[in-house]
Amino acid sequence: MFDTSKTRAGENYLTEAEEKQMFDYLKQLKIPQAERDYVLLKTYRLLGLRRVEGVRLNVGDVYGKDRLVISHYIAAKGAVGELPIPAELKKLFVEFMRWKRQAGESLAEDAPLFVSRNGSRLSIRAVNDIMAKWLNAAGVEHKVTPHGLRHTKAQRIMRDDRYLTPGQQKNALLLANKQLRHKSMNSTMIYVAPGREDMAAAAEI
Repeated sequence: MFDTSKTRAGENYLTEAEEKQMFDYLKQLKIPQAERDYVLLKTYRLLGLRRVEGVRLNVGDVYGKDRLVISHYIAAKGAVGELPIPAELKKLFVEFMRWKRQAGESLAEDAPLFVSRNGSRLSIRAVNDIMAKWLNAAGVEHKVTPHGLRHTKAQRIMRDDRYLTPGQQKNALLLANKQLRHKSMNSTMIYVAPGREDMAAAAEI
């Protein structure tokens, strides 16, 4: 496993190419663990969840829902709220429920969404190991933590073509703040600071 303690906060995210590399690799693997982990990591990436929030999810929180209600049970740091569930993720959840049923996992509303091999709720440590495993297997050289998928979500919002003009950057920052459920805009600014691509481009000026 790689040492993620050496990944600086401002670099703890995946570029679009790195993200595609990891998910493309996972998707082509037709083994049960990879299929579960694809949905797991997509959930973190598309919703921008904290590590503990992802493992606290139950089937009833997402299956057949348009919005994820982040209650006190799910939320870390008291950051409750609601997030729209993207169309891509809703489709994945439908397919994942079929996978869970075939695997003999419970589809009860209060059943864990992500389950370990021994049938218990997936742990934060397991999520850390899963992220490390697939980044390494996919050949992604830049190593990030699962929390880095939350940073990745923020970076994508700020880099979206709809928000690149100066007048729209404020809206993008507000969207990122709401998506991440930060109480302070200062916290959001850490997530959307100039990234590795920006620094590389600036070096050529």
